[in-house]
Amino acid sequence: MDIKEFLSQHKIINDCINAKLDEIKELRSLATRLSPSLSGESHSVGTVSDRVGRTAAKIADLEKEVNDEIDKLIGVKEEITAMINSLGDILLRNLLERRYLLGYSWEKIAEEMGYTPRHITRLHNKAIARLELLYADVA
Repeated sequence: MDIKEFLSQHKIINDCINAKLDEIKELRSLATRLSPSLSGESHSVGTVSDRVGRTAAKIADLEKEVNDEIDKLIGVKEEITAMINSLGDILLRNLLERRYLLGYSWEKIAEEMGYTPRHITRLHNKAIARLELLYADVA
């Protein structure tokens, strides 16, 4: 895994968590819409309760997965933060934090830091090159 891939793990895990949270929200919405038919057929009530039970079980499984992913995200964030902090240059650290921990676009980073997007790209390349020297064993 190269340095950029290592730094990008935070966003990938965070996106995975958000996707699972969206799925949980959708399943909860579905579960509240499931209700027994008023047609008087007794087998439909069992079918609905089976679907509600399966949906509740799926929600519980997804919530556990989200909690596991959050634990993983915290660990990865600590590793990335330590790597970024190993750079002596605060400008480069700020750029990498905005990009890899906060998920900002190049344009937003440039605007916030008062540079052109092109200069931000040059600074980013400089930061990555320094990290590659510091962490040659990771790449």
